[in-house]
Amino acid sequence: MKVGHRIKELRKKFGLRQIDLANSLGVSPQAVSRWEKDDNFPDIYLLRKIARLFDLSLDSLLGMHEEKKDVFEATVFCSGINHFANRAKGLSAKELAQWTNVVLHHMTDIVLGYGGIPVKYTGDGFLCFFSGTGHAERAFTAAIDIDRINADKDIVMFLNAGEIFFGLVGHPDYASKDIYGNVVNRTFLIMDAFSKKIRKGIGITPNVGEMIKEAKELKLIENLEVPVLNEKITVYVKK
Repeated sequence: MKVGHRIKELRKKFGLRQIDLANSLGVSPQAVSRWEKDDNFPDIYLLRKIARLFDLSLDSLLGMHEEKKDVFEATVFCSGINHFANRAKGLSAKELAQWTNVVLHHMTDIVLGYGGIPVKYTGDGFLCFFSGTGHAERAFTAAIDIDRINADKDIVMFLNAGEIFFGLVGHPDYASKDIYGNVVNRTFLIMDAFSKKIRKGIGITPNVGEMIKEAKELKLIENLEVPVLNEKITVYVKK
């Protein structure tokens, strides 16, 4: 199988448009189109980025052996805006959508810059993931950048790591990309409890903390009660 066809196959398998892949790699959609038509060929640096993005070895990407993985290790990144309902009271539906779009647009650009994959928006929320080499470190750095440029907004972000399934979900005519797995469910549930403890900031689970250098400098929330999970957990916090 030619590399261009392999890239196209992987892109479609994960429900990505050419522009999604291009943004994640820092190239133009036209470049991706040329690769997929075998009119051009990514250099070794980009091949490594593509392999990392799809959590494959370089050998597998180049077709030297098969490596099919529907489930893989990743850092799940979800966010919400505290007091979003209060802001909604003072705006029309269109004004609220416009304000939210500006926030989500900037967040998405930052995530793409660190090789993350946007999954979906849910009102004021944003779900994405990072896979491949250094996925936790890249996710945490993206969260720091988002927090820094949104100092006047009460954005809460939470990171958790583990195995996820990524693919198209739903009726074939309306299917959209999504991620599934226990780690995804836990991320949302813990973030909900976490957002009640802080106005804004970044929270990470201990398993993410083990993978990033900055963890030892972060504050701790110990025995955070997560009612639905019926657990008390420790969370690292960057405010």
